[in-house]
Amino acid sequence: MRTVLIAGASRGLGRCFVRKYLEDGWRVLAGVRRKGSLGELKERYPESLYELAMDVSDTGSVQEAAREAKNITDEIELVINNAGIHSASSFEELEKTDLDDCDAVYDVNAVGPLRVVKAFLPLLQKNGRGLIANISSESGSIGEARREKEFDYGMSKAALNMATKLLDNYLNTRGIRVIAVHPGWMRTDMGGQDAELDPFETAVRLAELFERFDRRDRSLIFMDNEGRRFPW
Repeated sequence: MRTVLIAGASRGLGRCFVRKYLEDGWRVLAGVRRKGSLGELKERYPESLYELAMDVSDTGSVQEAAREAKNITDEIELVINNAGIHSASSFEELEKTDLDDCDAVYDVNAVGPLRVVKAFLPLLQKNGRGLIANISSESGSIGEARREKEFDYGMSKAALNMATKLLDNYLNTRGIRVIAVHPGWMRTDMGGQDAELDPFETAVRLAELFERFDRRDRSLIFMDNEGRRFPW
């Protein structure tokens, strides 16, 4: 049975990833802040869904989740780092933004994925099969930046993109690829109900992208939901 770890799995795109991979017959390790968040899916897939209590901003929490995972599986093929937050004042103009709120956003959005990779690295499949997919955003693209707000979110995603590049450089010789993906504007709690895309349809599209991704092409790291190169 193929195994995927999904961080930030309790709602939105993360929950849709859980559903998609369960429907496809994968074993799913779902990182959630609170166990029981995926109750309905757990009832439907009791033998293949495992909830791991994991706060990506807490190193001890991530390490404990990794220890628990080792009792479930010997190998993980795919890691999806989906956990992400905005600050409360993210959409305010600069004069009204509380910049002290940025720290927590950077901690979750940029450093959190590194904590996950570090803790779960011993379980990641080698020899060209391991893939780490960091859910980034067009807001992290410096070349395409058009926004005038969301300093916390945009800067954290730009930092995540750099982390992705560094990790790909570091892990490529072990047969592990690392990519960053802009999923598109989705109808989630974060994206709002005016967004263009359905999150489950996006999860399906991204799962297909991960499956067909050419891991030999190291020139392609930051991409959109169609697998097209996105400007750094």
